[in-house]
Amino acid sequence: MAILVISLLVLLSLVLFSSKRSRETGLILAMTLALALHWMSVLIYIAKKGGIGQDMQIMLFGTKAIRHNLQYLLLSLKQLGYAMAVGRYLYPLLLVLLALQYSYDPRICRRRALRPLACILPVLTLIIYLPPVFETLIAWHRMMLIILVKTTLVWIALYLLSALALLLHEYRQIGIPFYRREFRRKCTMVISLSLLYAVYYPQDPAQVYLFYRNEYMGAVQGLWYLNPALNLGNYMLVFAAVLICFALGFRSLMLYAQENFRQEHEDVAIQRKFDAASKGVSVFVHSVKNQLLANRILLRRLDAELKKESPDLGRVQDYQRSLSQSNEAMLLRMEELYQSVKKNSITLVPHALESVCLAAKERFARKYPAASLEISGCEGVQILCDRVHMAEAIYNLLTNGWEAHMAAGREDKPIRICCRQERMWTVIDVTDCGDGISASQRMQIFDPFYSSKNTNTNWGMGLYYVRAIVRSHLGVLRLESSIGRGSSFIIQLPRYDGGR
Repeated sequence: MAILVISLLVLLSLVLFSSKRSRETGLILAMTLALALHWMSVLIYIAKKGGIGQDMQIMLFGTKAIRHNLQYLLLSLKQLGYAMAVGRYLYPLLLVLLALQYSYDPRICRRRALRPLACILPVLTLIIYLPPVFETLIAWHRMMLIILVKTTLVWIALYLLSALALLLHEYRQIGIPFYRREFRRKCTMVISLSLLYAVYYPQDPAQVYLFYRNEYMGAVQGLWYLNPALNLGNYMLVFAAVLICFALGFRSLMLYAQENFRQEHEDVAIQRKFDAASKGVSVFVHSVKNQLLANRILLRRLDAELKKESPDLGRVQDYQRSLSQSNEAMLLRMEELYQSVKKNSITLVPHALESVCLAAKERFARKYPAASLEISGCEGVQILCDRVHMAEAIYNLLTNGWEAHMAAGREDKPIRICCRQERMWTVIDVTDCGDGISASQRMQIFDPFYSSKNTNTNWGMGLYYVRAIVRSHLGVLRLESSIGRGSSFIIQLPRYDGGR
């Protein structure tokens, strides 16, 4: 049922816009509204014109009552025709604007005049199709009708093809797996909506204004749903195609809305967990530090014991050494925890990406001197960052990656840092060859104080710290993992071109 199809699409696009208000979701909502206006205008016109069978009535309207209500709706032909024109000519414009919104090609981004230029033909056409202007033009010369009909068909087709070409070009430029999957959903949604638009897009508003007068039939010979050569089987095939397009578009819209909701919910949930945990952190740090200070006093007493005449030197020295190592390790861990929890100031200045990666590599080599590390693609690239914190974040990812190697028994394989510039991002990809991260763990690994390792030596703040640092750099941290094959933590930072 055509009315149900478009109603569900509009409802879902409204949900998407309400969950995430942005230019992108606004354009998607506007596209579905334009499509709905065009479809409803055509359906009202069909209801008023009549001449369709019972089977076609069910496919288009669902029930006789719905068709009857549309048939006797108080609308003049001029009002109905212009409503159809608004939906018909706004949809391709909105589609092009959405494709330009998705495009990060520098040649397109630098040409800010493209959007105003794209508006010229649709706005001009809407002015021409104003009933008084339209009537004046076709009365002036008979050929004006044919010129208008043919011209609008041509520019609409060009807009549709241009938008789809832009989307395909952008899809081919994306290398980050997450964004590639997300953009594939968006492309599926846009193509599905465009195919639904194409079902009725040959319906020119002039057909409504002139109500199929003889002079118009020379321009366009009717539409598919009025063709007497089509039988019920042909109608069913067309309607099946419409349902397939609707299913694809609806599913893509739903997945996109779910992903937006999941990301926002995840950010809120993690922040709440951290806020709850941070309330007790200060007390926790203070109490443990007091214990460590007490251990230091104990060490002094042990030193005094060693000066006595008959101490058990072997036992005392072993105990002293163990206690000293434990004490220093605990102090180091507590300092790391404190630095992770407290709100550090972040100063963003230009730095060579290579120097940041080498700083992380140097610290990583001190902890795991036998580890193998490969760095590629960072030469000549600058990023806007706080060098100390960003190097610390990369170091944390390297440490996690190498520990995953050791757990999987793959110390012979290197950890890799692959850097590249892609679209609006500078990408730092830290890849390991561990056992991967399960779906259940992926929901927890960024939580503060969560760790699947030995909690005596790991506080579970590493990935939360990395995520916090990346977000403070206006970036995004993403995870791609495959069980048995390893994981990739992808840092995406806004691309810096030196102010050019």
